[in-house]
Amino acid sequence: MLKLPYSLREELKEPLGQLHKSIDSIEDLLLQQLSHDKLIITIGDVTTENLLNKGIIPQIGIVDNMTRRKPVDINLDKIDNFKYVSNPAGTITDELNDIIIDSISMATVDNPVIIDVDGEEDLAVLPCVINAPKDTLILYGQPREGVVLVCVDEAYDQALNYYNKLIKE
Repeated sequence: MLKLPYSLREELKEPLGQLHKSIDSIEDLLLQQLSHDKLIITIGDVTTENLLNKGIIPQIGIVDNMTRRKPVDINLDKIDNFKYVSNPAGTITDELNDIIIDSISMATVDNPVIIDVDGEEDLAVLPCVINAPKDTLILYGQPREGVVLVCVDEAYDQALNYYNKLIKE
């Protein structure tokens, strides 16, 4: 298990990609990504739900059924393939990492996967960036600001640097 050290918390609050006010401004890019059968990963309940509400189904959605520490219930009826994992706040468990890797290898437009996290999914962006193909797009929410669009090929080095700074427990 990897744990987020206190010294890295502020640094990781900075977006790992480009911040957009809403998904509306990148909707065409996401549709193009899917039309080329390239991977889209969403992290967070609101981001995943916002994409689904637009009729865009990410191949991988990572949720924890919480938004700002309050329970939420999003409609995931369009997805049949669920994986469940425990991942405490401020950590990346080996199990979460393994499920992300497995999901990346099997998820498709026709077979999307939801990874339902018991705990917290916030740090999942790091193993997603490190393990996904270079042409993958990853979206996650930036509280009260919008959605962050991460292009794996552009964020890989920075994500790997953060990942290597996590404390092995």
